[in-house]
Amino acid sequence: MEDAVTAKDGLLPGGRDVPFAQIEATLARLVRDGRRRRGAPARALLATVIAVGVPERLTAAAEALEQLGDVGVRAILISEGTHTNPVARVTEHSIAIAGLAPRYLNNAVAALRLSSLPAAVWWRGGSVEALDDLADLADRLILDTPDPDDVWAKADGLFEHTVVTDMRWPALTRWRAALAHLFDLPQVQRDAASLQRIEIDAKDVYAARLYAGWLKSRLRWTDAVAISIKEAAGDAPTPLVRVRLSGKALRVTLQVKPQGSCLEAAVEGGEGSTRIVPLGDGSLAALIGEELGVRTRDLAFEQALTAAREIHA
Repeated sequence: MEDAVTAKDGLLPGGRDVPFAQIEATLARLVRDGRRRRGAPARALLATVIAVGVPERLTAAAEALEQLGDVGVRAILISEGTHTNPVARVTEHSIAIAGLAPRYLNNAVAALRLSSLPAAVWWRGGSVEALDDLADLADRLILDTPDPDDVWAKADGLFEHTVVTDMRWPALTRWRAALAHLFDLPQVQRDAASLQRIEIDAKDVYAARLYAGWLKSRLRWTDAVAISIKEAAGDAPTPLVRVRLSGKALRVTLQVKPQGSCLEAAVEGGEGSTRIVPLGDGSLAALIGEELGVRTRDLAFEQALTAAREIHA
């Protein structure tokens, strides 16, 4: 078999190795056997999730999808390499392909996705050139790379093909909601125009740029508002550690509480106010679960990303 390799990267350890051409037949047999073993109908599939990335990041993705339980997805895990006809490893509802040459990536996805159901591509790294073709096959493209500059630079073109988001966006949900609630306060609304500076301490400076981009686009800030981003040490469970907005008559601060499970949102100046909100589950499984529950285009994210590309730490 040409360029045959097994899915030897720790993916689907309980799976069965089969040639690419036999994937569908093997899946059907595994589903049928599983139905007999459980004495219950097979679960209904609702979508395809295609995770692409380096092997170690795909292992984490596979574990996250497994933790979601019975979410009704076909999971396809593909790592890039040089092989044109690799062996696949399959379980009842998952497929892993190791070392596939990038030029064959879109063909593999087109063949394996459930064409009658939504498909989400979970991009955990790889050849950026393959993104355009994948975007044409995806109903949702979820970007998730440690250094996203290259894929962010392609965002405008990707927006024209599919719904695009970034895994940093759901990780910032509680931070965005906490600040939005503070802006409902009369004293904050009154003095918001006086804000002149935002300072962000962050474990993930790209998440900080995205958060600052969201603020800049929502509040229509000009370049007169100074944006400062610093990388923070420590083991906070969220990508941000502290956000401070300041102006002549107002200062707003959001920060992780010492125990790490709550976010404190405080207003100083005029009628002060403090709120404590839970940070929620920031695990990879929880974040991808949140993303898979969204179907519509998110213009707030698109505008935040466009602004974030112009912000540098």
